[in-house]
Amino acid sequence: MLTPVDTPRDQSPLKACEDKLLRLLVQHSFQHSTEPVFTLASGRKSRYYINCKQTTFMSEAMPLLGRLFFERIKATEQKDDIRITAVGGLTLGADPIAYAVAYHSALQGTPIQAFSVRKEPKGHGTQKWVEGFERPGARVVIIEDVVTTGASTLKAIDGALHAGFQIVKALALVDRQEGGREELLKNGYELESIYTTEDLLRVAHQSR
Repeated sequence: MLTPVDTPRDQSPLKACEDKLLRLLVQHSFQHSTEPVFTLASGRKSRYYINCKQTTFMSEAMPLLGRLFFERIKATEQKDDIRITAVGGLTLGADPIAYAVAYHSALQGTPIQAFSVRKEPKGHGTQKWVEGFERPGARVVIIEDVVTTGASTLKAIDGALHAGFQIVKALALVDRQEGGREELLKNGYELESIYTTEDLLRVAHQSR
């Protein structure tokens, strides 16, 4: 079995991380059928079911998540000549990814903070939308485990805006390619993803 530091001779370390995490997702988080038998949160039926939490909460996935998301964030910083201060998204799906990024960034000596967006504002006290890192004006990346329609991502963005953050982009583990990217773009936000449903299907078929 490959560990996060094991690299096949014909692969870069980053590509090896991508491939290993993809295999974990297919093994633990992905179900598919020839018929639309899975009911999504939106109520629609689908041929695919993706529950990333079955993978993102795994100890062996944490270092892979941290590295892959961190590298995408650093690439965005370099491309746009900016500094991204924090990452986070709607609880619960984004939480383990944000924590993994924060931990990995600390090991690299370039800390990126983590925050979590509530599904509803806190019902007492300060009635906050965001827990964890708080600094109005900070540039942040919104994290998602799975993007389908984009509705949950937009909700996370709304909560982050309430906290005074500047949204740089959204970064997802898996894009289901069902209109979420387009919906976010329509609202003025870019979506980048590590994988798509096509990637998961390809590996699932290879594993048969």
